Amino acid sequence: MKTLLFICGIYDTIDLFVEALADAFLQMGCICRTIDMRDEANAMLLLKKMTEEETIDAVITFNNIGYNLSFTEGRNVWEEKRIPYINILMDHPFHYAHPLKHAPKTSVVFCTDRNHVSFLRRFYPQIKRVDFMPHAGMEADSAYPSADGRPIEALYAGGLSRYVAEGLVPDLGEITEFDAFALTRETLSDLMRHPEKTTEAAIEAYFLSIGRQYDDEELNRWITELRFIDAYAVSFYREQAVRILVEHGIPVTVFGGGWEQCEWADHPCLIYGGKAPAPQILDLMNRSKIVLNTMTWYKSGIHDRIINGMLAKSVVVTDESDYLNETFLEGGQKLASFSLSQMQTLPDLVQDLLERPKKMEEIAENGYHYAKKHHTWRQRAEYIWDTCL
Repeated sequence: MKTLLFICGIYDTIDLFVEALADAFLQMGCICRTIDMRDEANAMLLLKKMTEEETIDAVITFNNIGYNLSFTEGRNVWEEKRIPYINILMDHPFHYAHPLKHAPKTSVVFCTDRNHVSFLRRFYPQIKRVDFMPHAGMEADSAYPSADGRPIEALYAGGLSRYVAEGLVPDLGEITEFDAFALTRETLSDLMRHPEKTTEAAIEAYFLSIGRQYDDEELNRWITELRFIDAYAVSFYREQAVRILVEHGIPVTVFGGGWEQCEWADHPCLIYGGKAPAPQILDLMNRSKIVLNTMTWYKSGIHDRIINGMLAKSVVVTDESDYLNETFLEGGQKLASFSLSQMQTLPDLVQDLLERPKKMEEIAENGYHYAKKHHTWRQRAEYIWDTCL
């Protein structure tokens, strides 16, 4: 019987993932311990007690939480106790340059996009074990009404990251090695013209176009410094997807920060619900006919909005990724997808679905059973068990 440690208390969304994954391991017969970092002093006392009195077979955490914990200054607890540090990244690795550079030597890192795996293997070769593990989803406790009984036509649960991006922008005028304003302008333009590109590929391509060929360490430093470009690209397409539906007369309910600041926020078809805690979003999906998704620039992965929407028996409408195209399009329609470069097709796609409730029911049922079989936290627990424990 394995004893696993989980860390919670930083983000409410991550706490949901921790709860679901720990519950899955409990069902598999593991002993699951949790430390809550909201009270760090007590959490460290509990951790010290556990490592002295029990054998901890692995710590499982998200987004590098707890990577640098120590009882003695300069001695990482996971290295000191030889405990595997299983780290599941829910965002692009370039948001975590410092913790990844100083990751415990016992680290195993799982990414939710295959391009992120390639990024880590290239720029963080000291992390010996990196693998792909797609997002998982969760079901709300509330019942599933039929499509006709769902009051929300289309739901987008997520804020506009351009307002977050503003806090990530460095002083571009202080950069003297190249014209950072030109880089920002040209790279964003490249991503708008070629939305299938990753941000890191577009930045590297720009450097090569001006004759700058950096080694991997320096290139990674600049990609990390300029990662705000990614947030602007994500936000642009997220806003456009909702706006084009609204302007075609399709009501869209949105939750998350930033929507109220849009110049078109007073449109009668935009229904702004403010910010909502993660558990409430699951319930909102249960009351939505369509769950709309645009990727956080995942080009070979999947977002949990997709799986959560499927498990809510909503019809998921999402932009494409290589991973989705390879795994979701066989054996009956499970979702509806569109290309970011063909955004003009989105209103007709959504309107056609709303006018065909039987078709929506069929897609929703297919999606639900597929997600239930392949994309729950139980499946992720089994994968971690088979590959790490």
